Amino acid sequence: PAQAATAAAGVPSRGPPGEVIHLNVGGKRFSTSRQTLTWIPDSFFSSLLSGRISTLKDETGAIFIDRDPTVFAPILNFLRTKELDPRFAWG
Repeated sequence: PAQAATAAAGVPSRGPPGEVIHLNVGGKRFSTSRQTLTWIPDSFFSSLLSGRISTLKDETGAIFIDRDPTVFAPILNFLRTKELDPRFAWG
């Protein structure tokens, strides 16, 4: 369909909100939905998944992010719950 044609033309498609996105953050695998990663407009993840920021993929096709996975986990939890966990308050 149209989505396949867009992908074939080399233009990243936005994909459905429920699409599962696989991430490899510093060697640790995370999976979440496109909707979770993109609910904040103009964020790093919105830009990454829209194609405005180029991506590296690992051998499994997961998007590789060269960052500390222990720091990423609370960020992903915030994106999921829209609440900050006080156990991860920095500074």
